[in-house]
Amino acid sequence: MTEKNEEKKEELSLSSSELGRFSENGSGGEEEEEEELEEKKEMELEKSESGIEERVEVQIKVLKEQLEKSEKEYKELEDRLLRVAAEFDNYKKRTVRELQAIIRNANEELISKLVESLENFQRALESASRSNSTKNSNDFESFHKGVKLIYQHFRDILEKEGLKEIKTVGEPFDPNLHEAVMQQESDELPEGMVMEEISKGYILNDKVIRHSKVIVSKGKPKKEEKKNL
Repeated sequence: MTEKNEEKKEELSLSSSELGRFSENGSGGEEEEEEELEEKKEMELEKSESGIEERVEVQIKVLKEQLEKSEKEYKELEDRLLRVAAEFDNYKKRTVRELQAIIRNANEELISKLVESLENFQRALESASRSNSTKNSNDFESFHKGVKLIYQHFRDILEKEGLKEIKTVGEPFDPNLHEAVMQQESDELPEGMVMEEISKGYILNDKVIRHSKVIVSKGKPKKEEKKNL
């Protein structure tokens, strides 16, 4: 009986020890799996962080390239603007010089035409001095004809340059052309007509440069009503 009890005790002790070893082996496996999972998570986290860093670096690189390109384009536009501004400034200066040259040449051409009339006036004055000293009527007639020719020549020059006299006497009063100095009654001209010219007016190339000063008709004088006796 005692031997059987001892055998049972040994069997129970063996089974308990085996259970202990099994339990120990089981708990150890779970810890290893947890460690492996943690390692995997850390690796995945590191990979994701490294991927984010790579994307950020790529974006920074792209932005740098775009910035460099924009700076280059800005520099090119700035240089172009400066060139255009310089060219425009030169164009303005050149245009002003050309306009001044045109004005000078135009004046030179007109003056060269008037020089001949000036010389003719000088000759006429010399002729008048001679006629005054000799008291010869023939010299005076020559002087008079010479002055008329000079006047006509001078007038022709101005007309070719676009100068025209404004018509006055017998024309309707026009405030765009005439300046009324006064009004007078007239038996010949109706009211509002120019009856006398005080000073001539002129038009240069369709522009009035001086208005004619005139006297304007008030029409026929009004007859006084006869008073009843």
